[in-house]
Amino acid sequence: MRADFSVIRNYRNFSRSPELRIAWEPGINLILGRNGSGKTNLLESLSILSGWGAFGRTQSVITWDSGKPAFCGVQISGESRHTITANIASRISLRLDDKAISSTDLRLVMPSILFLTGNVNLIDGSPSARRLFIDRLCALFWPPFAKKLADFRYILRTRTILLRQGKSPERTYIPYCELGGWIMDRRREVVSMLVKMMNTERFTLSVVPEVRVPGDEYLRFALRRNYERELRAFRPQDGPSYDDLAITLNNGRSAGEALSRGQKRRLILFLLITSGKLTAHRMKREPVMLFDDLTAELDAEGREFVHTELAKTGWQVFITAPENPFIGHNFTCYHTDTQTTKKA
Repeated sequence: MRADFSVIRNYRNFSRSPELRIAWEPGINLILGRNGSGKTNLLESLSILSGWGAFGRTQSVITWDSGKPAFCGVQISGESRHTITANIASRISLRLDDKAISSTDLRLVMPSILFLTGNVNLIDGSPSARRLFIDRLCALFWPPFAKKLADFRYILRTRTILLRQGKSPERTYIPYCELGGWIMDRRREVVSMLVKMMNTERFTLSVVPEVRVPGDEYLRFALRRNYERELRAFRPQDGPSYDDLAITLNNGRSAGEALSRGQKRRLILFLLITSGKLTAHRMKREPVMLFDDLTAELDAEGREFVHTELAKTGWQVFITAPENPFIGHNFTCYHTDTQTTKKA
């Protein structure tokens, strides 16, 4: 899939004109401008229109001095043609060809792979960053995943509250095991798919802890085994909240410990592109790639590597940057400083 053009009104700092309309190229699209000029805001509007939502509070996307709801829309083509719109007030109301649609269903129409600045810690950051990477893929491939994950978090909070109040958490036992086990199974399944798609001997991926039985069966045993620890810690000691993605080099060392920052950026790009290939294979639709400041802290060789690898995919790519990171390559770029499209 690809975005042909997008429209925004009353959206964050884009308030100089009643409506801003931007035409996009099929391949790599650069969104350039100074810090604070709206590069990430523009990328965020495309995130909303592909079903991933805003990067922060929904209400914050509305132009502060207007009071009117924000609007963004996009015309897409490729495997199918559609118009997607989003009216944004206290919540986001999505429509596909003028019919209401959920964000879950929208992700099936326009699948996208999203990289934000904070995702640079995917390799050596906290486990939550790696769980988010896995969970986004799970949400693409299994539409119920996002809701089941939200339901599980409610059960997790309930169990934690009961433990802190000194009450028995027994009534959360079955839903915790069933929902948590399903989530753990999907995470391990999607990582297994990624490993098969990677076709590399340089490193491997796995979800830890290793689980050799169905997730609900694993949790039924784990909750009973760790019950005394739960009572002392006032929170569950096993389950989806303890999952992590282990990225291990062929010499047995952790990628987070062994690689330089530039090498980690390349590895992240490899994982994102592999995720895109898996998405295209499974969903029969080419993904749109949304990257915020992907080339930051890369030298000239690293930036050229990024350009080469992304160009080879043939997918539509959006990258924000202060200036053209791909010296020697000419692009039609959108400049947020002037809100105009021109060559870079």
